[in-house]
Amino acid sequence: MPRKAAKLNTKKETPRYVCQCCGEEKVESNFFSSKWSKVWNITDHKVLFCKDCIQKLFDEFKNRFDEFTALKICCHYLDVPVYREMYDSIVQNNNFFNVGLYLRQMNLGQFQYKGFEVSMVNGELGKTEDEAKEEREAKWSRADKQNMNYCISVCGYDPFENCGMTDLDRKYCFNILAGYCDSQGVSEDGHKVQSVIQITNSQLQCRKIDEFINAELMSQSPDESRIKNLSTTKKQLLDAIAKIAQDNNISSAYNQNSSRGANTLSSKMKEIADNGFESIYVNCFDIETCEAMEQIARISNRAIMDELNLDGSDYSDMVKEQRDMITNLDAKYKALEEENRVLKNRIIDLEAKKK
Repeated sequence: MPRKAAKLNTKKETPRYVCQCCGEEKVESNFFSSKWSKVWNITDHKVLFCKDCIQKLFDEFKNRFDEFTALKICCHYLDVPVYREMYDSIVQNNNFFNVGLYLRQMNLGQFQYKGFEVSMVNGELGKTEDEAKEEREAKWSRADKQNMNYCISVCGYDPFENCGMTDLDRKYCFNILAGYCDSQGVSEDGHKVQSVIQITNSQLQCRKIDEFINAELMSQSPDESRIKNLSTTKKQLLDAIAKIAQDNNISSAYNQNSSRGANTLSSKMKEIADNGFESIYVNCFDIETCEAMEQIARISNRAIMDELNLDGSDYSDMVKEQRDMITNLDAKYKALEEENRVLKNRIIDLEAKKK
């Protein structure tokens, strides 16, 4: 019988490293990786500070300073970049933060080939929460920014600041609130402003409940009692929204002060002009004196003359009235021309005195 080949022991030992902080020897799974570091090469980019020690350092620095400062210090030890926007996103989406969550996000493609030195160069170390928020809002569309600025101008402040909302929630709320702020009488009444802010928050809560209901329905074994409780909560929120709208005459269904034609183009243009928006004004002189308007005026006058069928007496009266009007307008024109000349001379004298 031929001899059988001896089985080779192909099982590799799990690498073990000594933590440079606590001095204990642990398997590699107890250490974080810094894939793009320039210094942790001999350990296959394993940082020789175990996860427990990093977490202890993080907790210590968080108590001494603040959470983001503690993250910056730990990122320095781990040789990974610091991103304020990523930190804010993790806190908003998880309601808590630890270094492990942050490093899992660092494994995404857009953060490859970067170490802690990148944070020193691009100014991330000194970036504040407001600056990070401005950068996120800079990525909003033009319509989203206009709605945000409009809502802040009506309310007098940012109603969704420091409310624990994500960037998407803030954008959704501003777009909803802009529609309510455009309702008649809202901008002049402080109570109505607070009411529409409350309605907007309730609308956001209804949206969150819809997401929970859809997620529950998509699960393998939906919990009917949870779906029923969520639906009941949503109905209560919708009833509260309808009650607030009815009490404050906000919705068109309950608004007793709405007038016919309030939403027409001419009415909206008049409202914008009354609010002092200079950009809506047009050069009426150019419009009234353009060739197209002159042609329309000639056609209109010719049609009027054809319809009137004036006799000699009516025509004479009309010419006399036109003559008197031209004389009066000519006198006013000369008076205004003289006034304009005097004002120009005064301006020249004032400019000469300033020099």
